[in-house]
Amino acid sequence: MKKLLIIFLIFLTGCNYRELNDLAIVECASVDLINNEYVVNYVTRASKDTKEINLIEGKGKTISDAISDMNLKSPKELYIGHMLIYVISEDVAKNGVNKVIDYFFRNARHKKTFQFVIAKDNAKDILKTMPPLNNYPADNIAKNLTSENSLSKFVFNTTLMSFIKNVKDPGIEPIVNGIKIEDKLLKLEPLAIFKDDKLIKWEEPIISESISILINQSSSFKLEAPCNDYKIIFSLNDLKVKKTFKINDKINFKIYLTGNTEINEMSCNYNLNSPSDLKKIEDILVKTLKENLSKTIEELKKTKIDFLGLGYYIYQNDYYNYLKYKNNYIDKLNVDFIIKPNVLMNENSNEGTYDLNE
Repeated sequence: MKKLLIIFLIFLTGCNYRELNDLAIVECASVDLINNEYVVNYVTRASKDTKEINLIEGKGKTISDAISDMNLKSPKELYIGHMLIYVISEDVAKNGVNKVIDYFFRNARHKKTFQFVIAKDNAKDILKTMPPLNNYPADNIAKNLTSENSLSKFVFNTTLMSFIKNVKDPGIEPIVNGIKIEDKLLKLEPLAIFKDDKLIKWEEPIISESISILINQSSSFKLEAPCNDYKIIFSLNDLKVKKTFKINDKINFKIYLTGNTEINEMSCNYNLNSPSDLKKIEDILVKTLKENLSKTIEELKKTKIDFLGLGYYIYQNDYYNYLKYKNNYIDKLNVDFIIKPNVLMNENSNEGTYDLNE
């Protein structure tokens, strides 16, 4: 029986090898809207072991038409099962992305976990900029979007499925990373805010960073705080956020932030071994962080777009009151941030390590 199984596996392996030779593996895709036509581009690789990549373009009134056009041009079958990045232009996003994601959502051969980003430039240009970076640029960008230690201050991990979920779920709206070309290199941009499936606006860097913190997408970041006429650079790591709420005439949220903080740079003249100076530094950290996070709540109320999913949190934990207030809960929101730094000093140096405790 074991011999028969081995022979069977050998035949299967050979079959898969031949099939892979007939495939063009799609690593990333883009879609632009030009002259009322969708222009779709795929970056393909003959196999995962080769460095040779190709750019294939198709056009059509629908995404399906554009991909059919590409299939006619490709000598190999286009295989999207390993796609990592899907780039949509700003123009497409403003018109609504349901039409350009529906094809990938309904096609059973396509995985739904690739990263979804919005181009501030032409989406095709983003793909054309990828190859010079290194041999596997799509893989590196995907890792930067998902890594908790990402080089971007406002990284947000949006997959196709998470985007669709946030469009469909009550009390929450989608957020997507932006990407643009700067000095011939690709740079992650502040967050794109959606209402349903349409891009509404690009957020400011501070608000984008605060959003990433408040929805537990960023566990580490740097905070620049004013210090008299100088500044202090804090490094906050292992961040965790938890929420509670009570409803009376207002919907009162308390958001607790915990984590570890170190001082990376300090221009002002404080002695970290002095309890009074240390308290002043703690106050600077708390004040600056609260101000930044509060701006995010102000923006949520101003735009009436719940990009933090506070409504969804109410929906999950108090369904009765969500139904009662679902049409005006944003107007009733009152949010208080609880941040209490506790200084842990290193006995062998004058550097301070901070622990933000509830």
